[in-house]
Amino acid sequence: MSAYEAAAPEAPRIRLTHEQTVPRAIAHRRAVGEVFVTDSAAVSDDEFLLAWQIPRAHALWGDRLAPFHDPFAVAEAARQGSFVVVHRHLDIPLDLPFSLQRFAFQVHDLAAFRDDRSWPLQGLLRYRISDRRTRGGDLGSMTLHGEVEIGGAVVMEVGGDVVFLSRADYRALREFQRSRKPLAAEADRSPAEPLPPALVGRADVRNVVVGEPEPLRFPAGLLRYPLVVDRTHPSYFDHDYDHVPGPFVVEGFRQAALLAAGRDGALASPVAAMTGLETTFADFGEFEAPLHYSAEVQPRQEGEPRVHVQVGLHQFGAELAQGRIELTPYTDC
Repeated sequence: MSAYEAAAPEAPRIRLTHEQTVPRAIAHRRAVGEVFVTDSAAVSDDEFLLAWQIPRAHALWGDRLAPFHDPFAVAEAARQGSFVVVHRHLDIPLDLPFSLQRFAFQVHDLAAFRDDRSWPLQGLLRYRISDRRTRGGDLGSMTLHGEVEIGGAVVMEVGGDVVFLSRADYRALREFQRSRKPLAAEADRSPAEPLPPALVGRADVRNVVVGEPEPLRFPAGLLRYPLVVDRTHPSYFDHDYDHVPGPFVVEGFRQAALLAAGRDGALASPVAAMTGLETTFADFGEFEAPLHYSAEVQPRQEGEPRVHVQVGLHQFGAELAQGRIELTPYTDC
């Protein structure tokens, strides 16, 4: 299967292909091998179609211990798809800073992600834009809602809120934020070491982003999970950042949630799918000081296979990001 045909009501038929990736710059990737969007088209001023494909042998997204493709890899394709929409179809300049302040996804059919050991996972993403707001005549923010199709069926929903800033405003914001943080006092801290990969459902230790849990004095009984930052990682840090990037933060959410669910007895194995995510970002994480996660398993009904974990990312005593992770054992699909 190399192409999709799709049509919206009262719109001409649109044909999207998987023959090649979109230009890496509009997907905000440095390496061509990190680009998962292959084609796109505008249906209307507020609706867009994108084709995507996830490579089977990717060093990060192929590092899995169950015969299923990772739904988070498809969420990454959707994140890249949002960049393609704003640059290719909304004519937002490549050098204009913008931030994804909210990101969420929900898998409706985990069985659709099963690896047939033959084809890369590929499909279609339909994005709709709402709540466009302008600032000084320019686009200031918007909301995206997307439906992910595999084999013609909607198997996943994604969404997010995007805020745009001028380069001068972004630079002033970052300078102000950093001036209020005691970065120099933390410079000599020893970095955390990654946990054994099997504890978080991985085979390659380089893809582990959390370290040995540390007990919290308050609330009693909870742990914090230090973030392990390797800025040479070819996928997490495909290009330069002046802050800890959002997808890397979310991977830490996932791994902290797996550890907490295993410790709590809610999951029998860390080989489980992240089938749901709701996360918001309040501040940027700085590289010069330690960051750690909190993770608390939520109550569930007896017999419910899905596990929900409330997570947070912390630095300098403040919560920078928070979210809710849904984990589903592969045995239940």
